[in-house]
Amino acid sequence: MRNQMTDIEMLGKLVCQLSPNLSFTMLEIGALPIDGQEEPFHKLLDIFPKSRVIAFEVDEVLCRDLNEKSKPNIKYFPMALGLADGDQTFYETAHQMCCSLYKPNEPLLSKYNAMDVAMLKSSSSIKTMSLDSFIHNNDIGSIDFIKIDVQGAELDVFKGGVKALQNVVLIVSEVEFIPLYVDQPLFGDVCHYLADKDMMFHKFLGMAGRALRPLVVQNDINFATQHMWSDAVFIKDINKISTLSSDSLLKLGILGFMYGSFDITFHCFQIYDKRENTTLHQEYLRLGT
Repeated sequence: MRNQMTDIEMLGKLVCQLSPNLSFTMLEIGALPIDGQEEPFHKLLDIFPKSRVIAFEVDEVLCRDLNEKSKPNIKYFPMALGLADGDQTFYETAHQMCCSLYKPNEPLLSKYNAMDVAMLKSSSSIKTMSLDSFIHNNDIGSIDFIKIDVQGAELDVFKGGVKALQNVVLIVSEVEFIPLYVDQPLFGDVCHYLADKDMMFHKFLGMAGRALRPLVVQNDINFATQHMWSDAVFIKDINKISTLSSDSLLKLGILGFMYGSFDITFHCFQIYDKRENTTLHQEYLRLGT
């Protein structure tokens, strides 16, 4: 496989020949930049210029700064999405990336190396809004893709976004395997809920965790003997992909390619070609995937 960012541009050109007005509406929930790295799906804004990213982060100053620096088709909103509209406790931690609507599970965290970043610093009341309310209030329309990382509150956001999930073809969600936050939903809870919404678990994008104190394994304070969290990919139920609209088939094919699931791309394009009497899946194979 060649460089994926180069190949996604080539794939995008093929798709644009068939659907020149194709566009993605993508949500980035928990948009704190980490190490200045751009999310891979932001590349789709260049390939499909009518696309947009709607991003959420609780820090108003950060959102203002990001809105000044970012591409015009990315909009950052300073708000917390949750289960419902209302007030909720927000737990600020030692590092901003670990802040959550769930209280850090300090007795558990204290047993592992390098988890001081998630220790509680302060708490306050914050207004939350459900995803469905936000989409309705801002006339957003159909959502194609969700990337979410809100430190244990992912299931709450999904439960508050039942309508939003209806047309989503791929989700990348952080999930936890042990309760890093008190009473937080774990991977199994998220997986079960999304399965009921026709979104099936597909794969993990890596695995992260820590080792018990005081031992430092392989001289690496972040070495994981205990798997704690990962980014999980969920896709439209494989048995129901054929029910997707033609545009949604193209979108799932492109997103699958972006996250390394080249077979999903081929599967979607085959269905599209049979329906539209085109040869996209054959052109895709010629890219050398």
